[in-house]
Amino acid sequence: MDKKKAATVLGIAGGTFLLTLVLFQAGFFNRFEYLIYDQAAKWIRIPKAPSDQIAVILIDEASLAAVNSKAGRWPWPRAAFSDFLEFVMEGKPRAVLFDILWPETRYPRDANGKLSPDDNALVDATAKSGRVFHAMQLIRDVEDEKNKTLLNRPLPEDFIRRFAMKDISGTMPGAGENNNYYLPIPELHQAAHNVAVVEFAPDEDGVYRRTRPVREYRGAYFPVLGAAPFLEGKRAAINENSLVTENQTIPLDANGSYLINVYGKFKPYSMSGIFASLSKMKSGDFEEMMIDPSEFKDKIVFVGASAVGVEDMKPTAMAALSPGVYLHASLASNFILNDFLTPPRPGITVMMLLLLSLVGAAGTFYARFFSLRLAIPSAAAAVLAGAYYYSFSHNQLIDFVPPFAAIVFSSGGSFAYLLLTEGREKARVRRMFSQYVSPEVLAMMTDSSTDLARLGAGTKEDISVLFSDIRSFTTFSDKTPPEQVVAMLNTHFNYMTDAIFRTRGTIDKFIGDAIMAYWGAPVKLPDHALRAVTAAIEMTKLLTTVNAELARKGIILDLKIGIGINSGEAIMGNIGSEKKLNFTVIGDTVNLASRLEALNKNYGAPIIISEFTYRKLEGKLLCRILDRVKVRGKAEPVLIYEVMVYDGEAGLADAQQQAALTDRAFAFYEKGDYISALKLYNETHNVTLKELFVSRCKEKLGPQEGSR
Repeated sequence: MDKKKAATVLGIAGGTFLLTLVLFQAGFFNRFEYLIYDQAAKWIRIPKAPSDQIAVILIDEASLAAVNSKAGRWPWPRAAFSDFLEFVMEGKPRAVLFDILWPETRYPRDANGKLSPDDNALVDATAKSGRVFHAMQLIRDVEDEKNKTLLNRPLPEDFIRRFAMKDISGTMPGAGENNNYYLPIPELHQAAHNVAVVEFAPDEDGVYRRTRPVREYRGAYFPVLGAAPFLEGKRAAINENSLVTENQTIPLDANGSYLINVYGKFKPYSMSGIFASLSKMKSGDFEEMMIDPSEFKDKIVFVGASAVGVEDMKPTAMAALSPGVYLHASLASNFILNDFLTPPRPGITVMMLLLLSLVGAAGTFYARFFSLRLAIPSAAAAVLAGAYYYSFSHNQLIDFVPPFAAIVFSSGGSFAYLLLTEGREKARVRRMFSQYVSPEVLAMMTDSSTDLARLGAGTKEDISVLFSDIRSFTTFSDKTPPEQVVAMLNTHFNYMTDAIFRTRGTIDKFIGDAIMAYWGAPVKLPDHALRAVTAAIEMTKLLTTVNAELARKGIILDLKIGIGINSGEAIMGNIGSEKKLNFTVIGDTVNLASRLEALNKNYGAPIIISEFTYRKLEGKLLCRILDRVKVRGKAEPVLIYEVMVYDGEAGLADAQQQAALTDRAFAFYEKGDYISALKLYNETHNVTLKELFVSRCKEKLGPQEGSR
């Protein structure tokens, strides 16, 4: 592994982790996290209905319109709620909980301090029902000229004795912050079955999502309205991340708040329907009743408001404005269904920040292709989104925005780093190779995330090397004007270069009239031998075109070339002095290719390849054995082959016949059956090859046998 690259990855990942951790702990991501939560809540929770043991009765616009004409504008007379309780209690509900605060009398008390008949009607109905929960508020107030005497007042002793939680241990975060309260009028809370807190506090973006299930005032704890029926009379313990009762555990965040698992399918009753049904019931017209009291049997009934004039509409995760009582009803349904939503745990978030910082940086640095560099962070983000959705669906929240930011910051930082550093490397490589390789290969080298830094430093590569030389060039150049020599070479090199580039070869150098090229590096090509030989075949066929173009330029020449190809390992790098470097390949593989090119004229073969190249062709091109030659640096002689060049089906048949013939002849020659070899070599069309082996065979046979 490249230690420098690994150190860079760790540096970027570590920097990203620290940055996102600081921003996370500072609450920078909170508002973005709220947006993600709200959208997920709409997808996941809107289809869900609360427990069928919950009923919600709303004072809606229709209720105001129906009642205002008879009883006056809101707030209604207390006697109206007395009638309401009379109707609902006919159905024998488990409890009725008012999300309505009555801290003052509607009418002044009489001279003896007694309540007005209207106020007293609600008190009597509350006492008679025996199952009514009324509302209180515990708040933190700010002292001014009017409320100096209101802050930090003790609660009435009888109120604490009746309604404070009796058996609770631990300390709720924020204990001691409330310094003021609003209670129902004394007669009303004395008549109530219980009194619970109805105050909610919005998150920093103004949306209501959570509540503290129990509230503290001067050491006394009181449940909120939605939790009150389930906490009264039970032992409870406040732990670091939960409120534990005798049979349930309510998960809390670090501030002691519970993130309410809201529902989207409430089917509320309208208070106007209640009053209309009550009127029918009193007149004995039971058949025409819109609502039957029995619908509330054994249910927990919440009473709240959705009418704009009542001012209890709140922005929630589900809607821009939603009745506040839905929050209490959702909390109660969470208790009934044990449908508690566990908030994100900071420890898990920190681990995700670390992991995704590494994934973003490593994925960007180690991906081989640009598309993968984009795909890996995108895939990580998609997995994160899937995990968020899955966990939310199973009532376990994870943080989404901080880990997502870690992916963005680490991959973005890595891209920026690579843009600065790799961009310079790519420019260096373009300058180095623009003269050697085709634009296509150059693009592959710079865009496929090859380790550009190593190019030029020196590596060992598996390649195929080609040498090409013009036959009788010295004679031609001696008899031809210099400008025609240059024109001829440029025309020849243009066509030969195209053939090499089309097969993704690299031109190492032009050496006078010779070309040195190789395949398999710097871009890896598993079939480099096939590409090199294919280029050689095309080069020989292009000679007809080259000669025709030279003729048009007034240069009459039957240009011929010889090519030698070898495959194997070679050292690649920038070689030279400090003042002059040449990117090249060196080694025995290169030397043998050069040697093979020099043997062309000895065998009359335009293209000669080594046995190492031949084996890599795997029979994909037609070749024939030429000879076994001794090479410097090799302990054993090397088999060499001629690549057969032909045109059309007729040319193929002849080439196959000639290849089979000479292969058999060479086999006889190596076995020492020189008579059979001599006979076959006499039949070959390659005059140079025929003369070479006929001479050898006769020499082996001696004067008497050789003259047969």
